[in-house]
Amino acid sequence: MRRRRVLLVGSVALVAGLTSIAMPAVAAAHEGISAESGALGTVMSSWSFDAPGVVLMLLVAGLYGWAFRRVRRDSPHFHFPTWHVWAFGAGIVLLLITLVSPIDAYSDDLFWVHMVQHMILVMLIAPLLLLGAPATLALRAASPRVRATYLVPLLNSRLVLFLTHPAIALTLFVGSIWIWHIPTLYDAAIGSEPLHFFEHGAFLGGALLFWWLIVAVDATRLRPAYGTRIAILILAMIQNLGLALVITTEGDALYKTYERLAAVRDWGPDVLLDQQIGGGVMWVPGTMMLAIAVLVTTYFWADHEGFRGRQMNLVRELEERSADSGAEGTTEGLRNA
Repeated sequence: MRRRRVLLVGSVALVAGLTSIAMPAVAAAHEGISAESGALGTVMSSWSFDAPGVVLMLLVAGLYGWAFRRVRRDSPHFHFPTWHVWAFGAGIVLLLITLVSPIDAYSDDLFWVHMVQHMILVMLIAPLLLLGAPATLALRAASPRVRATYLVPLLNSRLVLFLTHPAIALTLFVGSIWIWHIPTLYDAAIGSEPLHFFEHGAFLGGALLFWWLIVAVDATRLRPAYGTRIAILILAMIQNLGLALVITTEGDALYKTYERLAAVRDWGPDVLLDQQIGGGVMWVPGTMMLAIAVLVTTYFWADHEGFRGRQMNLVRELEERSADSGAEGTTEGLRNA
């Protein structure tokens, strides 16, 4: 008990210390306060603090850590590779960076920085969290009663099966990206912290459903075949390129917030160049991540087919040996008779 208290106090002190260190120029997130300058020193010392997001993130990380520790303690023979934990931890760290680092502090001033933040959420954080196998870990860590009463019915519920259907998940993913880039909604989200929090939640939620189709770690009854996954990734690439093309080639400022801020600041690119760079961020890094996913999925598809081929060859060889042994046994029996 004393050790647990010491660990708890130490954890609180560590979080408080990190918070105090990381807040040299902290302000509440998304209050519409223009950043002072684009100088490197100012940028690196400009941190924001999104309290609801940070609290939720720490809660999720704590639950995952508790579940992993419980599985290691109660089921030592259950194979749960530590790379799952590293992947989940990397997702949490990246989520922390997007919430409190200068990326968040400058996302209200520069469109391209905001686009970097969105690409990290959608293309990196979501797949990393899923590579942590959270559903498998939750099922294993839960008590038999909780597993049978809540988790299994939830994972097999009509709502979950509906949301994870390939067509629905892809539609929600693409829809969340396109809808929240409508100028009126985008500007409204920048001006409202609750709405901006909801926007990020929509991006991350849609991305988690999308990558659930691709990242074959947790078991699901509706996981599409490898060929279908590649087709889904290609469709996602096409829509990503389409939206990036619209943003990059637009001759007028799409978002009034960035147009207004560009007119009053004396640093950084003008509003159109900022918009073009943001479209380029979606075009190149965003499409590149989807292309890498296509290559990785193709590799595992080929490996899976190779394994099936070796398996079929082994079965055929065993059947032939069995047939030969049976024939020899019959001949020997006739001789003895």
